[in-house]
Amino acid sequence: MDTKCTKTKTVVLLLAEEKRSILKSVLVKLPYYRHAQDKRVKEKLSELFDTMMEFLDGISDDNLTACGRDVAKFREDKGVNFEEFLNSFDETRFVVAEYIKALPIEKSEKNEALLRLNEFFLLIQKQTCLHSAHLSNIQLKKKEELLHSLEEDRMEILGRISTSFAHEFRNPLTSIKGFVQLLERRMPEDLHEKAYIDYINHEIEGLEENVNQFLMLSNTKNHQDELSETIWFHHLLLSVTEAFRPVCSENDIRLTLEISDTLITKGSEEQLRLAVMKIIHNAVDALMYVNHERTIFIRGQLEDNLNKIYIENNGPKIPDYLLETIFDPFVSTKELGKGLGLSVCKQIIEKHGGTLQCVSGKEKTTFEICLPYG
Repeated sequence: MDTKCTKTKTVVLLLAEEKRSILKSVLVKLPYYRHAQDKRVKEKLSELFDTMMEFLDGISDDNLTACGRDVAKFREDKGVNFEEFLNSFDETRFVVAEYIKALPIEKSEKNEALLRLNEFFLLIQKQTCLHSAHLSNIQLKKKEELLHSLEEDRMEILGRISTSFAHEFRNPLTSIKGFVQLLERRMPEDLHEKAYIDYINHEIEGLEENVNQFLMLSNTKNHQDELSETIWFHHLLLSVTEAFRPVCSENDIRLTLEISDTLITKGSEEQLRLAVMKIIHNAVDALMYVNHERTIFIRGQLEDNLNKIYIENNGPKIPDYLLETIFDPFVSTKELGKGLGLSVCKQIIEKHGGTLQCVSGKEKTTFEICLPYG
């Protein structure tokens, strides 16, 4: 036995005789005195006292880890604030220290016992903190897993509703469109009311586009998703940017395309064209809010055997709180937006085995499309 612990032998024996009184004094001092009549509180405090006595007696330090784990779990179960709980250690140490100071023993024995006491509480606090952090990490992991599961369930339910909604609306829309076309063929070319037919057809096309967007929100593949053709991004982006030239010119937007002519992938060109067009359309809308020079820069390159398409604009920064959910359905940066566009883009890209990300800062906002090569 350590000679230092030999000096504390008398202290241990005297404290053991005062155990009941010490525990009672400690309970009164604890911030959560409301639990004082709780049998488990008394048991845990008694176990802590016995571990402290073993430490003072120099028997073993092995119990400190187990004791720290039990104390941390007790705090978690009782829901006691961590800072408040740490303060209770100091209160307990103070009570025991006062008892040691009042013992009828030599000063050197008291000082040695107080040193060992302080060392014990320092170590037990350390072990308790470590295990509390471990328990917190477990709880956080469980919450993250639950949130991920809820998000998956939400998207699955949304996908089913969207698919059902799309099919329920598409059938009557097809019938309406057919009858309108039939009426149109029977009407004379010079009839004034023919303009109304054109307006109806235009509105039907808008409804069909919205229905198709809802259908694309589903994460289950449909017959359109099964189409697989070789897509040359150079041709696709050239045709898309040309379609936007008039609106960009009208609004003083400098549209630049810089892409390799070797980028290819497999999938539905119609769907990927739609995704790119929606992102560029969002960029054009964002640039309407700035007075400085307006630019959209599209570049494509091969990185790590992946097609990387970057669509950048120097419009306003997307707020951080919105950036986290920007690809969620019904989340929009526009005041009257439906919040389907970017969600549809993400679904299309992911169905093609790729990823879609957004980074936004004061200087520019960048959407990065990553798709398999070849």
